[in-house]
Amino acid sequence: MNILYLVNKNTYLSKMSRVRFHGINALEKISNITYSGIGWDNYDNKSSVQKNIDKMNIKFDIVIVYKPLDLIELKKIKIPKCIRYNEMYDVLGTLKEIYESGCKLVICHHLNDCEKYQNMNIKNVKFVYIGHCAEKTIFKNYNIDKKYDILLAGNISKHYPLRERFVKLLRKLKKKYKCHIHPHPGYDLKDAHTNRYLKEMAIAINKSRIVLADTGLPRSRYGKYLEIPMCGTSALCGDLPDDMADDYSYVIEVNNSMTDKEIIDKISYYLVNEDKRLEKVKKGIEFSNNYTQEHYAQRLLKEINNYLLLSNSNNSL
Repeated sequence: MNILYLVNKNTYLSKMSRVRFHGINALEKISNITYSGIGWDNYDNKSSVQKNIDKMNIKFDIVIVYKPLDLIELKKIKIPKCIRYNEMYDVLGTLKEIYESGCKLVICHHLNDCEKYQNMNIKNVKFVYIGHCAEKTIFKNYNIDKKYDILLAGNISKHYPLRERFVKLLRKLKKKYKCHIHPHPGYDLKDAHTNRYLKEMAIAINKSRIVLADTGLPRSRYGKYLEIPMCGTSALCGDLPDDMADDYSYVIEVNNSMTDKEIIDKISYYLVNEDKRLEKVKKGIEFSNNYTQEHYAQRLLKEINNYLLLSNSNNSL
């Protein structure tokens, strides 16, 4: 299958969150991917998407696009279009992007997002859930000694209310335990494509016995719910996604309805009882084995094939 992936080259190189690109990198191993878009050598920024495609002289089966409204006349191209979303809580912005780009296949990385948009019954647009995955060559066991009892990583903001609370609780926990807050590097970094910042976080996870996580205001299963267990050495402590589509028994569950004492006692229990902590680690490894980028690529290619078969069937009627 020939797939055109349109993404601004500067975004591809500098965006700190690499998960969306790792999925395409994995897809490249089982299909023919052409990278193009604003800033790439094979793309004329001043021409329409269709004119650029015509010059490539490749018969593409589908176009996967990131930030479609930055491109000229994407909606007019003759090839089926797909868009993938990590987050879809900005409903008006998301719908604007889908309508104005003409993308008919929408891949949602969070189940609760997918279900919400499916319930809108948007004509001729197919919403498909393919859960967040993580890169196993980065998030792995580095066989290094533990340095911290408790680690907090990720952006600290109102979007992550439990994470904000964890910051306050660490002030109490650090009286008894070795606690560390891994600094967030920022979202746009010149060397993000080297995966340097992800590796640094993976090593910090490896050095920790428990890592704190948060599903955020949308109550979604963010990447850390895979990256932490995939490292295979740390137990994840946080609230649970509201979709409950998977077995989240690997999570040491705490939430904002609990008192400070209840949360601290729960964390302390798993730090004191190493066998119980390791049970969570083992369950996390089993869970994350199903969410490598290779699994993601296989699922994505299957959904693309299903969509194209259905589209061709409908067009022949």
